[in-house]
Amino acid sequence: MTTNYLPEQVVVEILLRLPVKSLIRFRCVSKRWRLLISDPGFTKSQFGLASEHPERFLISSSSGIRSLGCDVPFGDSSALRELVVPFQRNCLRVRIIGSCNGLVCVALHPHKGFYIWNPSTGDHRKLPDPGAPLRGFIYWHGFGYDSSTDDYKLIVASYRLVKSDSGRSSEGEVFSLNKNSWKGILHDLDYSDGAKEPAGILCNGSLHWHLKVSEPARDEIYAFDLAEEKFHEIPMPIQEDERPRRAPFSSLRNLGGCLCLVGYTRTHIDLWRMMEYGIGESWAPMLRVAYSHVEVYRYHLNPLWLSRGGQLVLIYAGKELMISKPEGEIEHVVAFSDSLTCEAAVFVESLISPNHYGGDERQRLLCDEDR
Repeated sequence: MTTNYLPEQVVVEILLRLPVKSLIRFRCVSKRWRLLISDPGFTKSQFGLASEHPERFLISSSSGIRSLGCDVPFGDSSALRELVVPFQRNCLRVRIIGSCNGLVCVALHPHKGFYIWNPSTGDHRKLPDPGAPLRGFIYWHGFGYDSSTDDYKLIVASYRLVKSDSGRSSEGEVFSLNKNSWKGILHDLDYSDGAKEPAGILCNGSLHWHLKVSEPARDEIYAFDLAEEKFHEIPMPIQEDERPRRAPFSSLRNLGGCLCLVGYTRTHIDLWRMMEYGIGESWAPMLRVAYSHVEVYRYHLNPLWLSRGGQLVLIYAGKELMISKPEGEIEHVVAFSDSLTCEAAVFVESLISPNHYGGDERQRLLCDEDR
């Protein structure tokens, strides 16, 4: 009697094309499947072959971290999923630094206590604190992927006013997950008044900050290239004399994979998109959303995600999600915070583990055995 079975290579090809949620369950089928699905080569191949990467909102407050599918009906608050966060401390909100390829970088403090975590699988890794203490009042952060070296990097910089001729001082360090170490970086940002928001926006292999400069008064976008580990300037939109004066820009976002600037008028939110990365002339208006019909403070409306259909999801005052309707107006959707405020970000589902990059080889093997 012959037993019909599929060749292992065929099984692997089938598994590579299954969604993350199914593969996480299938790790319990057998030890062989657990090792296969957890293998670094498999996780990277699965992520590369996936035609779609389901996106989820990650919502962090002092009471915990929850997630919500970007494609679920937003009015259904029961769809919020409570996540197990083994490194969270009691009543201490986990700060979200950034996300990339399913990995989320978080921090317990502004300048230390960093973790890289996969919310889909629960895999996490504590990073060593920066080698030199960063002295400052304001901290900038950013997290992203360097495809040239298959490495994930975290940048932490501080900014402070000091008693000196320039009146300002800044310093920073960059962490390599492959090397499991920090190194100092030099950057010439002392002339600015600091970033408008501390979180760097990942786009096109670089992290971006929207800077306010006082002399002469102007806005600038500075980017940190993750491969070259150098700063460079990104041109702002050009104000043409014959056009009506646009609203001043207040924040920077990555929406739909493009670098976007956000401006506020008394009645609308205006989004401008850089159509061709690095080309100042390619900035163009993308979307205008009305909010005057709802009682909100405009600067507390922060764009979070843009659907394929062009609907904008925003987080308001750190407490609730709002969405733009097809006619271009926003509406309240779901309140999700039981604390004074919280943070929200978007991540994609993946199997990629931070424990398969650099660091202690023995520790990585132990992590695999514990799965």
